[in-house]
Amino acid sequence: MNSKLHWENIYKTKEIDGVSWYQETPTDSLDLIKRFSNNKKDKIIDIGCGKGFLVDNLINSNYQNITLVDISANALEEVKTRVKNENVNYIESNVLDFSLNSKFDIWHDRAVFHFITDKKGIEKYISLCNKYIHKDGVLIIGAFAEDGPLKCSGLEIKRYSIKNLETLFSKNFELVEGFKMSHKTPFDTQQKFTFCVFRKTY
Repeated sequence: MNSKLHWENIYKTKEIDGVSWYQETPTDSLDLIKRFSNNKKDKIIDIGCGKGFLVDNLINSNYQNITLVDISANALEEVKTRVKNENVNYIESNVLDFSLNSKFDIWHDRAVFHFITDKKGIEKYISLCNKYIHKDGVLIIGAFAEDGPLKCSGLEIKRYSIKNLETLFSKNFELVEGFKMSHKTPFDTQQKFTFCVFRKTY
């Protein structure tokens, strides 16, 4: 199935809390961004934002430079209508296809990277991180853990341990922190995630 059509359909037909990844307050992501940001003017990019509430929480915490990337125009339009904030930049694109003229202090991705299952796509994603994250900038990735789901939203995924992610990004990034957590879905099930924080070393 065409990836864009798949996600447009998901966000058109499901309620905001009708998807497994829904979080009213994305505590882990928010805490990590707050701990590793230097100031409220840091340039933050959220990859695969969907209709999520991370941006609302960042705005409420006075962050002033936020970019949201998602493949779904439907999702981005709903967020734009909800937050009504001129400090947010919206990019409708598959993460592997977007192009920008700026770099970021913090790159955040909760539950996009694990959808990239082929070697070429994974290499392209890593190259984008290399290109768009400042030296000493921070990369935050949350992906399904080794004992996490085998599929999500009907799509195949890849599961990762902390060591797996560290190895993949080791050329240009240093692991600062890694941990596992369990996400409780709106359907009362548990999904195991691996979170890693990396610092770009050049």
